Amino acid sequence: MLTFWTFLIQVLHPGSACREAVAQVLAEQAVESGRRVSPDASAYCQARQRVPESVFAAALHKVGRSLQAKAKDQYLWHGRQVRLVDGSSCSMPDTPELQAEFGQPDGQKRGCGFPVARMVAMFCWATGAALDVVIGPYRSSELVLVQQLWKHLRCGDIVLADRFYCTYSILSELLRRGCDAVFRLHGARSRTMDFRKGKRLGRQDRLMMWERPRICPRGLSREQWLSLPEHLVIRVLRFSTVVAGFRSRTITVATTLLDAAAYSSQEIAAFYGDRWTVELRLRDIKTTMKMDVLRGKSVDVVRKEILMHLLAYNLIRALMWQAAEQHGCSLHRLSFAGTVEHLNALDPYLWAYGGTARFGVLHALLLVWIAQDKLPHRPGRLEPRAVKRRPKEYDRLTKPRHELRQALLRKTA
Repeated sequence: MLTFWTFLIQVLHPGSACREAVAQVLAEQAVESGRRVSPDASAYCQARQRVPESVFAAALHKVGRSLQAKAKDQYLWHGRQVRLVDGSSCSMPDTPELQAEFGQPDGQKRGCGFPVARMVAMFCWATGAALDVVIGPYRSSELVLVQQLWKHLRCGDIVLADRFYCTYSILSELLRRGCDAVFRLHGARSRTMDFRKGKRLGRQDRLMMWERPRICPRGLSREQWLSLPEHLVIRVLRFSTVVAGFRSRTITVATTLLDAAAYSSQEIAAFYGDRWTVELRLRDIKTTMKMDVLRGKSVDVVRKEILMHLLAYNLIRALMWQAAEQHGCSLHRLSFAGTVEHLNALDPYLWAYGGTARFGVLHALLLVWIAQDKLPHRPGRLEPRAVKRRPKEYDRLTKPRHELRQALLRKTA
């Protein structure tokens, strides 16, 4: 448990080294019991390697399910649970072991780039909780990885994702499990979609019959391909998004919600707009918690580091849920980054006063701070994906570092 807690402290303080995390835990122990122990971080690093990965995965699943169970009717969509699915990636130190396991993008030269892990995560739409994550090599397909997440679905759930997951095999698998899907239609199919065909449900709202692909798609075995149903009835609708000062965008959505009376096209259009929240959740984990660049130098530690980041994220979301419930504010308006900052500021004092009446006062104060730190309402906000601050004018590493070091030695000789 001490190893687990130290790892959590390290993740909650983005960018901190093992030595810094150990120093903070030792300081907390010194305040509590006055014990004097060694500040050497090597014991923690060795203990972290000995803790099985299944312990971190089980903790992530338990906290995610616990937070998901708190969702009340006002956080459901038509009384149904919604699951957000999306993929991402993160880089790590350049070591032979990590290169062999994860690989690196083709545009990077050997010895000049960094290994990159591919991952697909599932989130709860109502609470923002991370339910699970699947990790694979950089060149692994998200369509293959996502199949390992379907075990978390229950009959009646709705899966909301972008166009990359709008495939015949995924739609048929979700229907087989008694679930529904709302996906943006894939680009090629969207451009050739003829709304003069199919059963008319409304303006640019049709029921269409899709046929099983004639050629077995990549990522599916021949047996899986042949087991797919020969036809699927899919509802396809098209709508436009209008933002003041910009051209309107046309979006085509494919869904298995076939009942137009129960699920109107306007409701589905507004519902698909919430797909962007999964990007915000990933930004909270990768940018706010600094998971975009991992620090572990072995495959085992890298996988544990990703799981621990998602676990810490869930614990922070649980704090936000407590604050929203106690102070009657919207969970989705609370600032994740602000919650992390308030928690890190009070953490040493919460540890020092643990088990005392003062702890309850500090915890209540923390919830007040979280509830008061609300995000401004900015509908239709658009920001360019560009960086204003210029990097320092150092040469780029175009050869492995040891080769350049040898070249420098030859010049100085």
